[in-house]
Amino acid sequence: MFLRWMALIKNVKMIYPKRKTDALHLFSICCIFLLIVCFFIAPAEANSIAEIGPVNSPHGAVILIIDGLSSCYIYPEYTPYAIDGSVLEKADVPKMQEIFGNNCRILDVTVPQTFTEGGHSVIATGYSKADSELTGSSGSTIFDIAHDYDYLTFAIMEKGDSYGFCSKQNVVMHDTENSINEPGIVIETNMLTDSTAKSISLDITELMQSHSSMLQKKLNQYPEGSIERYNEYNIWAIEAGIDVIEYMKKEYPEQNYILTINAGAVDSAGHYKKNSGYVSCIEGIDNASYSLYETCLKNNLAFVLTGDHGMAFPTDDSKGGHQAEKYSVMTESQKVPLVIAANDIENVVVGGILKQEDIAPTILEVLNIPGKLRLADGEVIELKNYANIEAIIPEEGELTLSRNDEVLFRDNVMENIALQGLEPDIEYVLTFKPSSDPDNTVQQSFRAGSDNSVSLLTSEQHSKSDKSYQNPRYITGGILIVAVNLIGLLLIQKVLKQ
Repeated sequence: MFLRWMALIKNVKMIYPKRKTDALHLFSICCIFLLIVCFFIAPAEANSIAEIGPVNSPHGAVILIIDGLSSCYIYPEYTPYAIDGSVLEKADVPKMQEIFGNNCRILDVTVPQTFTEGGHSVIATGYSKADSELTGSSGSTIFDIAHDYDYLTFAIMEKGDSYGFCSKQNVVMHDTENSINEPGIVIETNMLTDSTAKSISLDITELMQSHSSMLQKKLNQYPEGSIERYNEYNIWAIEAGIDVIEYMKKEYPEQNYILTINAGAVDSAGHYKKNSGYVSCIEGIDNASYSLYETCLKNNLAFVLTGDHGMAFPTDDSKGGHQAEKYSVMTESQKVPLVIAANDIENVVVGGILKQEDIAPTILEVLNIPGKLRLADGEVIELKNYANIEAIIPEEGELTLSRNDEVLFRDNVMENIALQGLEPDIEYVLTFKPSSDPDNTVQQSFRAGSDNSVSLLTSEQHSKSDKSYQNPRYITGGILIVAVNLIGLLLIQKVLKQ
């Protein structure tokens, strides 16, 4: 039954061999054993939250990554140029302009890597040199930190679906073929959180399956290569995302989550449809983007619109690119939009030269879930009049937050805790008294805003403070990897003997 269920989810035809039943029997026994092991491993405790000052946290975030979208073609302040110096056409996107005018817009965001995998890796990790492998490592992404606060993570990826990025999603629907003509949609679930999350993940998987089965029919309404087909490909991803939001609101209204959507056709249009087709494809996603934005507002979700990289063209009426050197040095390839609609964030245009690696820590700040991105070299774009910090503790104990000798918070805590709503640039003091050794009190002073985490570990505990190896999801993952490799070797050996 389990194998048949997996076949339904991934649209894979399962063929059951009539011979070699011993190998299949061995595999089945091992799978049952692994499921039993996973069941008895206790789930990790989620980080707790304490509101020190008033905050208005969103219920989650939707990150719309329009693949290949350069701010040069949509921001009113910019004029796009071809490599030969000729002025290029801009997109007419009235709905996006309305979003820009009513929310926080960052004017100048430069990408460190002008290709798809790099851009998505940077957005996820906040690290300028990130790749898929680093994105897949423990504690490296906004998704890891979100999981620590009991968030779920979903993704709909037409492009940017590297292994590392997909591995951090509870459920991901992605096009393995990156094809607008014959997409190969696969839906995957990852064992990342507790049993309740697994139940939600199965429901979202079923919902995504209904959308994946409709895509080819939707595309076939239009001729191959037509701009209408490109637009339909983008619209399908966004409409699937809207359905996920509405389903979560109806069935799981208390569950926080991050939904990432990659709309891939704008990038494809730049490569194959010349600059006129590129602009038309941007215009074709305008209304759908606004519908997604409105849905986020209605459901108390932060809305983030950005691109993984831009697009440059040699001349007017030519096909474009972004990765080869002649394209990558162009401003049109390096500049991406960044628009944020969320609670407690003002309607402003943020100037200054900012970087794509600043997006990840800023998204965490938007959600009021502080935490240290293990690899990040980006910095938070300060958009709020308060700050949040994570207090890192080694064990159960009493935690006290004070300012000018006034106690603001005191409680017994068992896990790391987010302290929300602190005044920026004000000195606070954290004191931790371990339950196991009350005399071994640790005290740290910090300034909210300049610090996003405060470690309350002794020097001995610092050497043992990496909890990733103690986290049940990583223990389970390690067991599964070792077991699958051993089973594979046994099966290969058995086949060779036969």
